[in-house]
Amino acid sequence: MSLKTRGSVEIGVQTYKYKYEEEVDGASFMEESGPKYGFSVTGIKRLADGYYAIADIRYATGDVSYSSSGTGDVTDKVYEARLLAGKEAEVRNYLLSSYTGVGYRMLKNDLRDLGLGGYRRTSQYIYIPIGILHRFHAGSSGRISTSIEYDYLVWAKQTSYYSDIDPLLIDIANKQKHGYGARISSAYEQEDWSIGLFLNYWKIGDSELNDYYYPIVIWEPKNETKEYGVQLKYRF
Repeated sequence: MSLKTRGSVEIGVQTYKYKYEEEVDGASFMEESGPKYGFSVTGIKRLADGYYAIADIRYATGDVSYSSSGTGDVTDKVYEARLLAGKEAEVRNYLLSSYTGVGYRMLKNDLRDLGLGGYRRTSQYIYIPIGILHRFHAGSSGRISTSIEYDYLVWAKQTSYYSDIDPLLIDIANKQKHGYGARISSAYEQEDWSIGLFLNYWKIGDSELNDYYYPIVIWEPKNETKEYGVQLKYRF
């Protein structure tokens, strides 16, 4: 099996553990955790001179445990789209590749599942991924691919749909300007399938202050997101 990236379409399924936590004054303010299940579709185009391009979409969902002023299970949905371009080169008996591009991530959860007073929340990120991939042969017909990535946050917005509580209330959008993400993945690959582990991490700072309900000030607190699980892909 060649170490080089080849043009293909990959269909993936994944299951992972999800944890999201908000922090105020050094103490946990809100937490969501639980399993999620999803799928991905990836298109890969090989270009000249070792260059390649990747278009990738991912969707995942699950009922997660919510803990804050109330407790219960809420529906969580994640949408993600990425456009990447990279350059690879074989060095002795392994391959190295660097890549970058643009990514968009949206998280939706529905606190109406908790009952009276619940509302929808939407989190959106635009970011620039910067990554390195290492690949080497594993046996006569397989290979191991490992990637490490840093995600530079360009823009983030949290929208709280308070109008779900009362139509007279205003929906609040808070922008978050500081944060970053990181990803690590490793997979065993055959010609037409692969299986591997992944870890995705986000750390986002406090949002700007919002005085729509002056003198009450509303903001989105700093938060962390962790996703770690397993993914199986079929390539054709």
